[in-house]
Amino acid sequence: MAIKLFGERPTNGKRFLLLFFLILNSVAWFYLIVAVTGYAGPALIPASSLHWLFYLATLVSMLIGPTIAEKFDRMRFIRFWIILGIISSLFPLVLPTFGEFEVAMLLIFWGFAFGIGFPSCLALIPLLTSVEKRGRTGGTIFFATYLMLFLLIVVTPLDIFSISLMFAVWRGLGLGVFLLHVKIDETVKLRSVSYFSILRRGKFLLYFFPWLAFCLVNYFGVQILEQSFGKSMLTLILTMEFSVGALCCFISGRLMDLKGRKLVIIMGLVMLGLGHALLSFFPPSSFALAFFIIVDNIAFGIFTVAFVFVVWGDMSIGERGEKFYALGNICVPAAVILSIALSPWLKMIDISSAFSLASFFIVLAIIPIFFAPELLPEKVIKEREIRKYVEEAKKVARR
Repeated sequence: MAIKLFGERPTNGKRFLLLFFLILNSVAWFYLIVAVTGYAGPALIPASSLHWLFYLATLVSMLIGPTIAEKFDRMRFIRFWIILGIISSLFPLVLPTFGEFEVAMLLIFWGFAFGIGFPSCLALIPLLTSVEKRGRTGGTIFFATYLMLFLLIVVTPLDIFSISLMFAVWRGLGLGVFLLHVKIDETVKLRSVSYFSILRRGKFLLYFFPWLAFCLVNYFGVQILEQSFGKSMLTLILTMEFSVGALCCFISGRLMDLKGRKLVIIMGLVMLGLGHALLSFFPPSSFALAFFIIVDNIAFGIFTVAFVFVVWGDMSIGERGEKFYALGNICVPAAVILSIALSPWLKMIDISSAFSLASFFIVLAIIPIFFAPELLPEKVIKEREIRKYVEEAKKVARR
């Protein structure tokens, strides 16, 4: 069985499906929890003020998970992780009440159940994908994931018992990937690596800091946009990220394999900087806001594929990838926690000043990427250029 991705040579169908369903299932489950806790119904009213606990538990468990995972068989640990997710989804059914303490425990349990195994799930990426097709594979997976999310969030019920059952069923579907019986090739022993050794690497930091800067600017901006334009505008932007952003994931993944990771990331940062700059100069302008929403969606698609799927896998060749993906993905919960903690002060900042400052930090974030090495091997880029030249030469000869 083989699946052909965008005209490239075939990739193993079972391997693709394993990654596809694992990532779709886990990412969708995460965002469904975010949707329920951020826009809590009557039963989960305390969650709207305590949802930072979910992100904190996610962050801590992401860092702990890779150390635990090293002591177990990879696929058995992932199976345990999915089962833990099913149990945590059913947890609301056994709570006697939904006071602050119970909701806090629920949010911590949900965050732990997601974060403990997510780096191990993502660490399958360098094992199951080749470097020259990693971008388009990630783009395809997140394209489908975000379209699915758009539909799921629209139909998500607000009744806590219905939510609990729906989450458990959805998470349980993730166990279906084990019916594929995919063999993970680990004949080559992967070296264990420490967080300290990763953080000492210049290549890692040159990609990590721009990603962290984007997350901080993005989630700080959420607080300011909500204050300036209201929750309805913020909901519109988030909804477009799951629809328009899905298409940007699809396109940017292909571009990363054709032109390299570095160039596409720079393009995303430049467009995002222009969007923030325009909104800082013309904050009440509908045109400036529309332009900002468009470039924000483009950047969302680019950075999702690059920094959730591709970059850390490219860096972890020959080593266990869990800790690379853990460090790379804690930027999101860390930025959310900081934005919630600083929200009283962020909401006091004038939108023009806030977005001027944001555009300045985005420009600064571009600088490390210029010095970062390209992660897509030069040999792959040259081979594609030669292939393209030969195909064009054949077309000319036919004329």
